[in-house]
Amino acid sequence: MSALSRFEQLMEQMVEGSVARLFRSPVQPVEIARRLERAMESQQSISVKRVIVPSFYRAYLNPADFAAFQPVRAQLEQEMATYLSELAQERNFSMLEHPQVVLAEDPAVARRSIQVVAEMTNQGSAETTQVMAPARQAQPARKGHALLLLQTPTGPQPIPLESTAVALGRGLGNDIILEDTRVSRHHAQMRYRQRRFWLTDLGSTNGTFVNGERISETALRDGDVISLGGLELTFRDS
Repeated sequence: MSALSRFEQLMEQMVEGSVARLFRSPVQPVEIARRLERAMESQQSISVKRVIVPSFYRAYLNPADFAAFQPVRAQLEQEMATYLSELAQERNFSMLEHPQVVLAEDPAVARRSIQVVAEMTNQGSAETTQVMAPARQAQPARKGHALLLLQTPTGPQPIPLESTAVALGRGLGNDIILEDTRVSRHHAQMRYRQRRFWLTDLGSTNGTFVNGERISETALRDGDVISLGGLELTFRDS
């Protein structure tokens, strides 16, 4: 049984209990769960070894809709967190900590609407990122297929380039997270312009190299070997 099916089954059991009035609310728990799922899916960070998704979620409702959830708010928050944990396991996602879900009211949210904020952690650090649901989809880089190939002990790992601006580094705020001490927190950036990708060093400590030569900025060609402080990736473009 999938994580969503288990969550839906739990909600059905709650309907049979003493909180049936909750399910007469214009906003249903399963709707919130689906918005949380969309926030998780849209906020993936690609790491060398894993795909990291947010651990902390806030779901904002109009006060009138929020009031219906008050009697079972704590239980719903716990069950939604469990749902996200199971969903992450199903999809082989990693979280930096155990997921947490908070339901909150906001007069700015329209009736029957849901807004979700997803964060990597709940520590208020500079590495925290947010996304509002409905999720904003990344713009495709172009009609062709460009990617980076990272050599790992289990073979080449492809990292697709799915937008026209891609930040690379060790910090969690990057589009491609490279968990290697040789890589700076904000190491380099790739941008698509003039019908090709350009690689720019962002003042990294150990430098950015293409085919063995240190660069500040250069256009990339299919087969170029990029070194970020010694971590090598092959650029492929077709």
